[in-house]
Amino acid sequence: MIATIAHLQVLSLRRQRVFAAVVAIVVAMTAVAGGLGWSSHQTIVRVYDDAAALLAAQGQAAPPNPFELKPTLALLSNMVIYIPLIGALLALIVGHLTMADDQSSGMGRLIFTRRVRRTSYFAGKLAGASAVIAIALSAGLVVSLAALVIANGEAPGFADTGRLTAFYGLSWLYLVVFVEIGMVAVLLTSRRSLALLSGIGTWLVITFAVPQFTSGLRPTTSLNPITDPVSTSQTFFEITSRARPVSISEQYKAASSHILQTATGDSTIDTLVRVVPIAVLVVALAVVAVWLVSRHDYSRSSSDD
Repeated sequence: MIATIAHLQVLSLRRQRVFAAVVAIVVAMTAVAGGLGWSSHQTIVRVYDDAAALLAAQGQAAPPNPFELKPTLALLSNMVIYIPLIGALLALIVGHLTMADDQSSGMGRLIFTRRVRRTSYFAGKLAGASAVIAIALSAGLVVSLAALVIANGEAPGFADTGRLTAFYGLSWLYLVVFVEIGMVAVLLTSRRSLALLSGIGTWLVITFAVPQFTSGLRPTTSLNPITDPVSTSQTFFEITSRARPVSISEQYKAASSHILQTATGDSTIDTLVRVVPIAVLVVALAVVAVWLVSRHDYSRSSSDD
């Protein structure tokens, strides 16, 4: 039953063109990240070549090429920003549609005229939405590998491919959080528009407000996974910074930066520890959603705005 519901959910998202739109946007933002990284690479190489030629004319030795000192996957460092910013919104919309369509169309009422367990219903819905996100990120992984081949002139090694795969796996787990937020928002409200606005408000809190309180960074600065906190010397931020481990946005960016080797300082164990709050939130939201589904009255359709 779970597999059937998941399959039907994927078909529903495909009929609405949501599936194709999510994949296209993820591919596009991956291509943009690769294009920006390639442009930066070309600029660095061109400046270095000119500087090396000038130093050679003066009889001086040129320093090492700065691009060769950067990790290979640094080309895609912008993805650490795009996933929480754009990817999370896409996941939120997918989760919203997964629950909202059944309520507004009356399909939920029809489904429960049969012997369908509420837990199986939710599990199927979540599996279908998560599968759409996984397929979109898999397409992004393919584009990322292609971008690395174009920029470096050779295929990435086994270690880099593994790191890139781990990054997209972590990104999938992070986006599942927002799929569940979209689903829970629908179950807690009576109108589709209010559910969507509530989900977006939660996204704003997780992406901007919480990182600002826990690190003392400005909202726009909090998107940068490399910038260190600058205001923790203030008493207020000394207190709120203790809650930083529960900020899943910061934990995701820190763990992703370590996986892509664009930041140093964390060990593999530290990176795994950073993933724990994200996994815990996925489980907690799933439990809440199952409880809400079990109590939800599907005999009434919600208002379709």
